[in-house]
Amino acid sequence: MARKIMGVVLAAGASRRFGARDKLATRCGGEAALVLRSARKLQGLGLHRRAAITRSPRLPKELRGAGLDLLCIGPGRVQSASLHRAIRAAQASGASHLLIVLGDMPEVSRAHLRQLLKTPGPHPAMATSDGRLAPPALIPRRLFGAVLRLTGDRGAGAMLQRAPDLRRVALPPGTLRDIDRPEDLRNATE
Repeated sequence: MARKIMGVVLAAGASRRFGARDKLATRCGGEAALVLRSARKLQGLGLHRRAAITRSPRLPKELRGAGLDLLCIGPGRVQSASLHRAIRAAQASGASHLLIVLGDMPEVSRAHLRQLLKTPGPHPAMATSDGRLAPPALIPRRLFGAVLRLTGDRGAGAMLQRAPDLRRVALPPGTLRDIDRPEDLRNATE
């Protein structure tokens, strides 16, 4: 049976460490907004559906023209609420897998996402770089229920790491660096 993969950009974080500006709307490397760069990387991957989970009615304007369904959870929600919204959308679409991409990781490329998507079978997969496991991640349907049981302000990483069949996809050093503070943005190279 062919896999039917939905791709989601998680873009609903509060960005408290970034300061007063909206981190995901900030231009990266003089180019597009950080979140739009992440969204564009989902194009051309053969995904059956693409979406962005947002918290702000302002953020969707940054994503116009990216060909994504915009799923707003509203402000002040914890990280698990974003994952729950993504899982419910994947279930409703009949997806066999959910590809999770973060809106603040400019070093992750479309080629890196292709590597993750090439992992065979019904297994979960996560990227690894610099000795760290982190998104992007590929979650199979059989784990959707476990993700829906997550609570609080944490992602699915710990749950996926406990999966005995987790596939680790090695990416180049520095790839999984995320943007938390304005100085991190200055170091982004892509």
